[in-house]
Amino acid sequence: MATPITLRVLTQEGLVFEEKTSSIIAPGEPGYLGILANHAPLVTTLVSGTLTWRRGNGERVRRLVGPGLLEIAKNRCTILTASLAEPPAA
Repeated sequence: MATPITLRVLTQEGLVFEEKTSSIIAPGEPGYLGILANHAPLVTTLVSGTLTWRRGNGERVRRLVGPGLLEIAKNRCTILTASLAEPPAA
């Protein structure tokens, strides 16, 4: 993996997980946001939707995320959200 992005997700219970990723797609207020390494600093609101990221081995992971905030700076993405859940089985 080139430069990894550290993805941290926090809820009211605290840190849900922290993981190195190669890319992130998040449901922002204006639409889905694509985040790659060295993304410009940004703070935005999130709406309920699907949070997707790729692990270093290329595996794609999806979770349902509630409304909240996303901050990206210096290859560190922090999401503050009301909820994070596994998507229903297909």
